[in-house]
Amino acid sequence: MKIITCAGYYRTGSSAISDFFSEFENCKSLGDFEVRFLQDPDGISDLEYNLIENNHRHNTSHAIKRYKKLVNFLNGTWYAPRYRKYFGNMFMKCSLEYIDKITELQCKSWWHRDQIDRGSWFYFFDRVYAQFVGVFQKERFNISMLQNESAYFTHITKEEFYKYTRQYLQEIFNYANENDDDYMMIDQLVPPSNINRYLNYFDDIKVISVERDPRDLYVLEKVKYRWGIIPYKDVETFCEWYRITRTHRKYEKDDTNKVVRIYFEDLIYRYEETSNMLINFIGLKKENHTLKKEFFNPEISIKNTRVYLTYPELKADVEYIEKHLEEYLYGLPSKD
Repeated sequence: MKIITCAGYYRTGSSAISDFFSEFENCKSLGDFEVRFLQDPDGISDLEYNLIENNHRHNTSHAIKRYKKLVNFLNGTWYAPRYRKYFGNMFMKCSLEYIDKITELQCKSWWHRDQIDRGSWFYFFDRVYAQFVGVFQKERFNISMLQNESAYFTHITKEEFYKYTRQYLQEIFNYANENDDDYMMIDQLVPPSNINRYLNYFDDIKVISVERDPRDLYVLEKVKYRWGIIPYKDVETFCEWYRITRTHRKYEKDDTNKVVRIYFEDLIYRYEETSNMLINFIGLKKENHTLKKEFFNPEISIKNTRVYLTYPELKADVEYIEKHLEEYLYGLPSKD
């Protein structure tokens, strides 16, 4: 099974890619559900940093504990199923097996970071506990409610880390591919930056990074979404945020056999050209596109483009964006 994923920068339209590949008969799609445990803080990428790139006696244990905590949250509950909705019990099962594989020693051990991670109230009561118990003990050192805390130590090689990670991901995603389709579309597996790092975690993956005209991004956030992730209250801050989050593209070099970058607008104003490019890039065939335009219809999605033209009261802000983010503006195809 080959993995397809899309990456975006918040509201840039990467879900259009999920919709597009949902139209292929031999592609299993998880829809717009975001599977982010590789890229988010405390995820697989952070494990690689702490176990491989900056391994020391405290980093490994702390990183593995944080990963276990993340996995436990992502696994979900009966009222908020999260990953178990798509991967059943396999996500937790495979995650615990993966942690066992990358851990060489588990033993009773703790240090002050274990107290800090439990919060200031725990730290306070743990000190009170130590003072109280110390009254009745001759040995007053290292008294803590964390005496039974476990620590994880490892010094596996980079090659071993990649091998175990690939096996882990393959097991999880195979479970969700109940019809054994040739391809699986998974939203947001990797970020749009530092993509080459994440390619090491897969035997076969293709990444489509999606950008959007900053004028529409700003206006839509300001007048419609207002999630608070994108700074929209003043155009100067928005432009600086946009520039900073895209700076990586000036020096990073993509593996063009595995990574392609497009604009959301390409899927609308250059639909046939872009869809053919994506089909060839992934290795699909046109005859597999049996539900064409049923999930992603450019005639409908065009309403979400050039939105900035419908808000004349934001003209000054739009002109500021055009001046300071000129290189990121989307150019419409000529009518010739």
